[in-house]
Amino acid sequence: MTRKKKNPQEELREAVAEGYRRLAFGPVGDAVRLMLTEEGEWIDCGKLDLFNLAEIKRGKGTMELKFVSRLEALDRLAQLCREEPGGDDAFYQALSQGARGLYREEEGNGRAEER
Repeated sequence: MTRKKKNPQEELREAVAEGYRRLAFGPVGDAVRLMLTEEGEWIDCGKLDLFNLAEIKRGKGTMELKFVSRLEALDRLAQLCREEPGGDDAFYQALSQGARGLYREEEGNGRAEER
């Protein structure tokens, strides 16, 4: 079975969708573990999944954790799913082709700027 190679926009779309899935459905246990860690106690933060953590504040004897809104992540994920694949792609491809054509036209007239 041969898989169709994805274009960069499709890859980006999938990465964004996966990010929203992690924000919406990701675990919070590691953030709670971090919060319950006593001051001075060692914890390997590199192994913690803190992807959906937006902010950490630590004061004298206190710690405040703010998480990314799961509802907002779900809403954005739903919006992404509703969008037509290729809708924006067609617009950006047309824009890119127009820009290339304009650049070639100016280049032919000797007015193209060096990059």
